[in-house]
Amino acid sequence: MTETQETTQPQIGYLFHYPDLNHPTDNFRLDVFVSDVVTEQHFDVFKAHFPVQNPETGIEHLVVEHPWHGRKAAQVCASRIILEDHKGKKEEAFTFGGQLSIETQDYQTVCSLVSPAPIMEVNNAVPLHMLFIDEVEILLAKYRAHYAQQSDFDTALCQADPRGLYLACLTEITRKFEAFPSKSSEDLRFLNFLHAQQQKLRAAGLMKGLLPPSLDDVFKPPAG
Repeated sequence: MTETQETTQPQIGYLFHYPDLNHPTDNFRLDVFVSDVVTEQHFDVFKAHFPVQNPETGIEHLVVEHPWHGRKAAQVCASRIILEDHKGKKEEAFTFGGQLSIETQDYQTVCSLVSPAPIMEVNNAVPLHMLFIDEVEILLAKYRAHYAQQSDFDTALCQADPRGLYLACLTEITRKFEAFPSKSSEDLRFLNFLHAQQQKLRAAGLMKGLLPPSLDDVFKPPAG
């Protein structure tokens, strides 16, 4: 993650934005600056891979390069976002879905993903984030197995409300770890992390009057 700067040269890398607790209507946002300029001073994003909704197949993988001449907007589905530099090195983020806008400028293409749910950096430096994302992906794989057609699950995933999906996953993972009869120190640290995420949402007013949905409701396989 890097800070942005005012310059005629491309802005560098990517930047996570988090809601201000005093402004609970704010969304989470990830800005990615894609450029064909190599600085080798930071993480230069050469390609950005986004899982986006496709009405026919459910999900397609949109690969954004600079200069960009494709679509200017897309609905992103819950999955990993992959950022790739000129040498093939990759960094990742996990999203529960949101709206992507793409703007081509002289020196760069700016991709902005806005979501009502957290967009999480996939980084070994934050192991609790990594464990949470792993648990979410286990849950999604479990529900994917209920569908005869992959495209049907992908459609349901893309249509899920991002905040509702995040809360449903957070609730189910919390219940799973709370139910462990014997908890390791790592389990306890993870539970503290899960409870802290819920508290942050409450403090920001993002859970006011909202009951977390069940994943069974989010992923109802089509009849027959």
